[in-house]
Order: sequence, then C-alpha cells, then structure tokens
Amino acid sequence: RREMSDQSQQELAYARMATLADAKIRAPWALQIVQAFMAGATLSLGAMNANLVEAMVEANTSTTGLGNLIGGAVFPVGLIGIFLTGANLFTGNCMYVVPPLLNGTVSRTRALGFLLVSFFANFMGAALITFLLGYKGEFFSADPARAFVIANAEKKCSLGWGVAVLRGVGANWLVCLGWWQALSCRTEDTISKIFAIWWPTFTFTAIGFEHSIANMWYVDIGLMVGAETAFSDFVWRNLVPVVIGNFIGGGVFMGLAQWLAYDANGLKRWSPKVKEEDSGALTLAVNSS
Repeated sequence: RREMSDQSQQELAYARMATLADAKIRAPWALQIVQAFMAGATLSLGAMNANLVEAMVEANTSTTGLGNLIGGAVFPVGLIGIFLTGANLFTGNCMYVVPPLLNGTVSRTRALGFLLVSFFANFMGAALITFLLGYKGEFFSADPARAFVIANAEKKCSLGWGVAVLRGVGANWLVCLGWWQALSCRTEDTISKIFAIWWPTFTFTAIGFEHSIANMWYVDIGLMVGAETAFSDFVWRNLVPVVIGNFIGGGVFMGLAQWLAYDANGLKRWSPKVKEEDSGALTLAVNSS
C-alpha cells in the first residue's frame, strides 16, 4: 500500500527545505562560520580525491574522458558529507535562501549576510585543505598529478565569461537537485540520501560543469604547484562568473521554481481545490494499484 502520493512527497521535501532554510539563516553567525568552514574543507577532500584518481587514470589509459568519468564517481563524497553533517555550503544556500526571502520571513540584509559568510568561510576551509593536505602533503609535487592539476587550473581560468556562467548554472542546478532529492527521503534513510545526492553530483562532474567552491580547490592547488595563471585571473575570469551561474542554477532553477510550485504564496494558490469525494476516489485508486 502506498501511503503517500508523488505530490505529497514533493510538498514534504519543500516543507523540509523551507524549515531548514529558515533555521540556517537565523543561526548565530559564529555557528554559520564554523559550519561553512567545514563545508569548504569537506568539499575539497572530495575534489582532492577526484583529482588524484583522474590523474592516475589519464596517465595509464588512452581512453578519452575515462578519467573525468571516474573522477565524477568519487567527487560526491564531499557533498554527501556536507549534507549529512549539516554543514553550510554556499551553492546549496543559493537554493535555501530563496523561499524565506520571497515569504518575507527573513530580511534581505540577513539573507545576504548568510550567503557572504558561507562563501568566504567555504573559501577558508578549502584553502586550509589545499595548502596543508594538497600542497604540504606533497600529493601533487610530481607528475602525473602535478601536470594534471596545472592543466586543469589553466583551463578553468581560460574560459570565457559566458561559458563560465552557463557551466555554473548547470553545476548548481544539479547540486541543488541532489539536495532536493535527499530532502524528499525518509529522515532515517541515510542510504537513500547518499544515492539521491550522488547521481546528480556525478552527472555535473562528469559533464564538466563549474562549481565555485570546488574550484577553490581545483584552481588553488594548480596555482600552488606552478600553473601559469594569476590568482586575480582566477577570481575575475572564473570565480565571479561561476558564482553568478551557481546562484542562477540554485536560486532560480531550484529555489524559485520549487517556491512557485509548492509554496502557499506561489502558483499553488491558484491550483484547483480537490473536492473531498474526489480525494477519496484518488486514495482508493492509489491503494488498489
């Protein structure tokens, strides 16, 4: 017997997202900083793993794209860890911040502060892992790992603005889709949450979309071991346009879209009401299927 229709499951996911968003934004600033710092560090561990695997695969096979595919399969460990520990990732927060803003339950100043704190604390966490484990740990001091991260950093900093924005849209649309799917899972079902996040994350990584916080690892480690590009190029030619794209992907295509679909103040208010007798017939049909 199915006790929940697809529609009610989607509404439950939205209710969880809205409640979680309100709690995250209203949390004390010190807690936000700690949780965002840990998110940046955790994501960088996943990115580090992906880089090492990709470099090894591409050095030992002539199959084009195989390294990217396998790297995409191991990268999600960071995002899964972030979701399950409740850490604050800027890109996920781009989705979370929209419903409270549109409903007027938080101020624009508080919401902007929430995004800025998560972004810069993510950067600090990513920088720590990049320097201490990636650089000082000497995992990328020799080829093929060194050559791989240098080429990767230089490629990311050579993208045109329009390309970087569009790739940023795709990345965070998929990341936030994974978040949404995990929120629709039963609270105690950790395995389902892991798979819900893994598939969209694997997809965006394998495609080659751009994720601003992940790039804080990808480009910084390349710069530390000799990439021929400047940090200012990273900021202006990659980070800024990718952040814009990430906000559109998460805030518009997920946050706004789900608010319009499932919030009482969105388009749902114009949805036709289901009569009691119709509801009973629908329940009977579902139970008998």
